[in-house]
Amino acid sequence: MGNTHCGVSVGADRMMGRVTSVHDGDTISIGNESIRLASIDAPELDQAHGPSSRALLAAMVLGQTVTITYAQTDRYDRVVGTVFKPDCSHVNLNMVQEGAAWYYEAFQCEIDFRQRQDYAAAHAQARAARRGLWSADAVAPWVHRNSVDAKVPNSCPNGDAASL
Repeated sequence: MGNTHCGVSVGADRMMGRVTSVHDGDTISIGNESIRLASIDAPELDQAHGPSSRALLAAMVLGQTVTITYAQTDRYDRVVGTVFKPDCSHVNLNMVQEGAAWYYEAFQCEIDFRQRQDYAAAHAQARAARRGLWSADAVAPWVHRNSVDAKVPNSCPNGDAASL
C-alpha cells in the first residue's frame, strides 16, 4: 500500500467529514457517502448483538468528524475504508476489541501483515474475555446471510501466509 495514517498502512484515498448516520455495526454515512468499515463484519441488525453493535459504533462516531482511508468500493458502491477519529483511534479495530464485530478474515489479504496480527489478537482477546457478542454463542454475520462459512485464504498474493 505504501500510505499510512496514524501509523497504520492504509489505502491511498482519503475523505474527512462528520458522521451523519450509523446504519449498523459496520456501516456509516458522511453526508450522502456510505462507508463500509473494512476488515470487520458486525452482526446484522436482526441478529443477537446487532443493535448493540450499532449503538456502540454510533457512540464512537455519530456526529463526530472522522477520516476515512480507502482504496476501493464494494458492489453496493460503498467506500470500503478504515475509520480514524482525530485522536487516531482506529474505529474498525476498536469494534473488534469491544466484541462488537468479527475480524473478517476472508478479506485479510487486503491489509498488511501487521494489521492482520492486530485484528487477530483483538478478536482472540475479545473472545477469551467473552466480551460483547462473545458473551454467548454468536453466529457470524456471513453465516447468517449466506448459511455458509466464509472462505479464508491460506496465503496472500504477496507471498506471505494469510492465517496466523
